[in-house]
Amino acid sequence: MKISLATNFDNDLIDQIKCYPVYEIYGKLKHDYIGGGRPDNTLVDVDKKIFENHVKKVRDAGIRFNYLLNGSCLNNNEQDSKWQKEFIKFLTYLRSVGVNALTITNPYILMLVKKHFKDDFKVRISTFACIDSYTKAKYWEDMGADYLCVDFVKINRDFKTLKYMVDNLSKAKIEILVTNSCLKNCPMIYTHTNSLSHASNKSSNKKYQDWSLFFCQKKELEDVSEYIKSPWVRPEDIKYYEDIGIEHFKITERDFPTSELVKRVKAYTERSYDGNLLDLIQGHGVYEKKPLNKKKKNITTRNDLYKEIKRVRGLGQAREFDRHIIIDNKKLDGFIKFFVDNKCSGNCKSCGYCKKISEKTITKNSEVCEYLLNLYNKFDASKL
Repeated sequence: MKISLATNFDNDLIDQIKCYPVYEIYGKLKHDYIGGGRPDNTLVDVDKKIFENHVKKVRDAGIRFNYLLNGSCLNNNEQDSKWQKEFIKFLTYLRSVGVNALTITNPYILMLVKKHFKDDFKVRISTFACIDSYTKAKYWEDMGADYLCVDFVKINRDFKTLKYMVDNLSKAKIEILVTNSCLKNCPMIYTHTNSLSHASNKSSNKKYQDWSLFFCQKKELEDVSEYIKSPWVRPEDIKYYEDIGIEHFKITERDFPTSELVKRVKAYTERSYDGNLLDLIQGHGVYEKKPLNKKKKNITTRNDLYKEIKRVRGLGQAREFDRHIIIDNKKLDGFIKFFVDNKCSGNCKSCGYCKKISEKTITKNSEVCEYLLNLYNKFDASKL
């Protein structure tokens, strides 16, 4: 097992995880030329001195530092010669402070990096590139990619396709994002990734509201079996990926406290977690504000609704309500075999497997779920 872990730029994190099989730490400045996979209004702002010191801490621990350049939309700036010159200066700066890996989504950027920096950086292709077939994977490998983090919303549980990739790629290594609770085959994936890219680059819209995320969260509340269909990977199920030759696994989140990031690394390293699976797979809500403030609000404005949903779920802040959903991880033992044995047809309407599993493993806090659904419905009405 080789873990690529998000950083919150706390140097104590590195001290606590260096005894685990973490081969890479990844992160980025709050704003840069390309943007990334999180809106800047959820990230800690770090200046270049803190950034450089943290990169040194990572490298001194014998761990690779991967800088995220994974924005999926660059507003066509990548084809502008003046922008390219500034970007190359930025890459030169990253190299000078010890960054030795990059995560990229745009093939133009990959070709630019390979032309000007050759082997100075290892390159991982982001999940935002939506690699869901051997053909796509081969294109990226031929362009010089070293690692391919595959399309998690489509093929994380497609063991047949994953094995074919592993067996037939010449050099590029397949990586799996394990901590994610997006919708299976999410219809928002391209809209969402593009929105996030613009929400974290230098021309960021400071009023960005993550409505794509809210769309998915609402769908999961309306049908909790979507939580089971979601393409996460349990710590206990890592072995099935290793059995087909996959050894690289990615763990999120960049805005989490150190204790929660260490919890995730420990769980996946030990291949076991006894608790609510949401603690490992969701990008929010893992820590709560004490005492909880569970007072419901009668609000109607878009901004107030957005803030209230964040408060209830703990988006970019401490959660002030009880958890809305509990997924008993230990009750999921054996769940993945259905997919390992290639029994999943993808036709959820006629199958019912994940629905049956959800009935056995999920406990709803009905009061919180109903309040959230009411907030989402009001938010939807306010945005049109």
